[in-house]
Parts: sequence; C-alpha cells; structure tokens
Amino acid sequence: MNDELERRREECLQLRAMMAEKSITTHAIAKESYGGNDNIVNEDNELAMAYRTQKELNRLLENQLQKTEKDSKKKEVTLKKQVKDLKEENEKQQKIIQQNLQLGPEAKIEATMQHEITRLTSENLDLRESNDKNQDQIRKLKKMLKTYAKRLKDGEAAEIAAEMDKDDTKSSEDNVAHVKHRERNYMGMLEYRKEDEQALIKNLIMDLKPRVAVGLLPGLPAYVLFMCVRHTDYVNDDEKVRGLLTNTINGIKKCVKKHHSDVERVTLWLTNTCRLLHTLKQYSGEKAFQADNSPRQNEHGLRNFDLSEYRQVFSDLAVWIYQTMIKQMQESVQQMIVPAVLEHEAIAGLTASKPSGMRGRSSSNANELEEKELSLDSLMKVMNKYSQILAQHAVDPELVKQIFRQLYYFVASGALNNLLLRKDMCNWSKGMQIRYNLSHLEQWLRDNKLGESGALSALTYYPAQLGQENRC
Repeated sequence: MNDELERRREECLQLRAMMAEKSITTHAIAKESYGGNDNIVNEDNELAMAYRTQKELNRLLENQLQKTEKDSKKKEVTLKKQVKDLKEENEKQQKIIQQNLQLGPEAKIEATMQHEITRLTSENLDLRESNDKNQDQIRKLKKMLKTYAKRLKDGEAAEIAAEMDKDDTKSSEDNVAHVKHRERNYMGMLEYRKEDEQALIKNLIMDLKPRVAVGLLPGLPAYVLFMCVRHTDYVNDDEKVRGLLTNTINGIKKCVKKHHSDVERVTLWLTNTCRLLHTLKQYSGEKAFQADNSPRQNEHGLRNFDLSEYRQVFSDLAVWIYQTMIKQMQESVQQMIVPAVLEHEAIAGLTASKPSGMRGRSSSNANELEEKELSLDSLMKVMNKYSQILAQHAVDPELVKQIFRQLYYFVASGALNNLLLRKDMCNWSKGMQIRYNLSHLEQWLRDNKLGESGALSALTYYPAQLGQENRC
C-alpha cells in the first residue's frame, strides 16, 4: 500500500511539472495563434474554462489519493490487530505446551480435561445462541401459520402474503404509512363459454394424470366443476348446467372404463365424484345439509336449480366406481392369498411336524419360485401400496375403512375355501403357521389405525385352528 501511495504522489508531481513546463504566456499564445493580438486571446473565457477544468481534475486526483490513504490506514490497523491477536494466541499456546511438558501424567490429563471443558463450554454458548435464533424463527413461523389458518378459514387466502409482510416490517417501520388492502368477497364462481365445455371436460377429467393430481389440492377437479355449476346457477342457464353435468358424468365414466386396471386413476375419480356429490348436497340450499355450514357458506348455495336428481346419478356413479376399484384390488390380491396365508412358513422348524405321508412330497422348482415371489411380504406390500394411494388422494376415512374391511373379508374367505379343499393343511404345524400369518395381517390393521374398521372381525372368526383340531 505504501508503494502505491508513493507512486500516486510521483504521478501528481510529474503532472504538475508538465503543466508548468507547457504553460505559456498570453502574449505567446496571441503570437502563435491570434496574430499577436492579446485582446482576443480570452475573448470566450477559454483560459478560465481550462483553468477550472484543470483545477477540478487536480481536486479529483487529490480526493482519490486521500481515499486511498484512508483505506490503506484502515487495512493496516486491521492487519496489525490480527497480527497482535495471533501473537497473543501463539504465546498462550506456547505457555500451555511448556506447562504440559513440565507436568506429570495426571496433571496432563487434568489439563487436557480442563481444555476440553473450556472448548465444550464455548461450543455450548454458540449452540445456545443458535437455539435462540431458531426459537425466534419458530415463533415467527407459528404466527404466520395462525394468520394463514385464520385467513384461509375466511376464504381470503390471496391476502395472506401481504399481511405477513406487514407484520414483519411493523416493528421497524412504525412511522411509515402502509397501504391497506380492502376486504374482498369472493363469489366462488368460474365462468366459461358453452363452446369451451368439451375442452374443460377433456383437460379436467380425461387428461388429468394421478401424479399431477397428487400435487394439487385434494378434490380440486370437483371444486372447479362445482364453481362452474354455481356460475350457471347464478346466470340461471338451465340448458348450460344440464350439458355440463351430463358431460361430466359421461367423461368420468369414459375415463374409468378406459383406465379400469389403473387403481390410482380409479381412486382419483372415486374421490372427486364423492367430493362433487358432497358439495352439491352442502350447497343445495336444503336445510338438512346446512346444519354445519357457516353463514358465508350458506350465501354460496344454489338459488335457481334443484339438482337432487343429478345427485342421485352421481351417487350411483360413485358406487359403480367403488365396485370397479374393489374388483381390481381383489383380482390383484387373489393370487397372493394361498401363498401368503396358507403356504407361507415364517416359523422355522415346524415343517417336521407334518404327517409321515406328506413328508416325502416336494413341490417343483417352479412352484417354489412362485411361493417366494407371492409370499406374505408381497401381500403386505400390496396393502401398503393401496393405503398410500388412498391417503395421497384424500379418500374419506370411512370409505377407507370400508375398502379394507371388504378386502380382508375377501382374503379370509378365499383362504378358508382353499383350506377346506386341501388335506395337506390339516395338521398342527400348518395351523400354527396360518395363525402366525394372520397375526401379521391383524398387526398391519392396527399400525395403519384401521383396527376399528371391522376388518379384524373377518380374521377373528377365521378357523386357523382347524389344522390343529383335525390332524388328518
């Protein structure tokens, strides 16, 4: 930095010397450029302008030089302080090393422990400071969450971000005027043109994929359709609402028929059909469905149309979709029932208890491979998959209980039918294996909070002890 300052000073001196050498008198200028006439040399104040320009340039250079000197001094002070701190730290470390060299083994251990205690204390202080910052952040997030829940309950989620920003800057900008947002009442309607109806059904029903719907608000297609219904009710266009609901029903049927083997897509439209049915009931204007509504929700009820007949059609459609989904689930589970419940041997050492007539029999390699692939674990994986799909699409909890209750009855009845037809299962060891396998299914229900769904009753009366009592 000192070299840079010296170089700047030398440049300034050289510049001044050059200016002094090249400066000429007024007479010389007149003699060279103005024909010896001194009166017209400074006719346009040329010399004054040149002088002011040169003066400003010199002032600018001096300011830059002073600024550079100040910066260099600050850096020099900072570096000296760092060097001083490093020297002090170095001296402390040297003293500690010398003391450790002079101490005995026990004293060294004590000194090491003291050093560790000091280090841990410092780390604890840093962690406590970090914890305090995290606590402040948590309080802010809780406040934001309360604000969000309050505004969302009132149907004004669009103004949440503005209010959060207002709360964050309130403490530091108390004297600054704020822009206040006016309260807005959303009508909850969606206007569309008659010619766009087919495009609406196509994009909302036919082209909607489950992986996209999972990232959206649960039941969003149903809410969008109901907003369209509300607008047709608002403008009192009975032909438009009839066409919309009819095309919606036909679109859902077509989508489910086309993708009947895709459990996730069928579940998606079971959820949305039930949601649309419940929404049509809630906002129908009938007092029987308005018991739990808020005054604002009652204001959004239908005013001109009675859609009770369409509600019955949607109810039948939901039942049909439910039956399609259950049928597909049962078909995928059916081939796993016998290997998972009857033939799966999770308890080692019980196979030796088979009757003597059965010990010499062994299945083929293909059958053994199939049993490994279709074991109890595979059945549990399928159950977990169905549970995850139902949870992702926010299926009604009561409907989830009914689905698994029906699946468990199907598994129990299929296993019982096969048990009654197979003589090799009538022994004590198989009875123990079957009971153990059923306990896994029961525990799965409890782990997924489905113990009160009624599915346990399908397994409670299952005759797992039939093989123990009838030793054929």
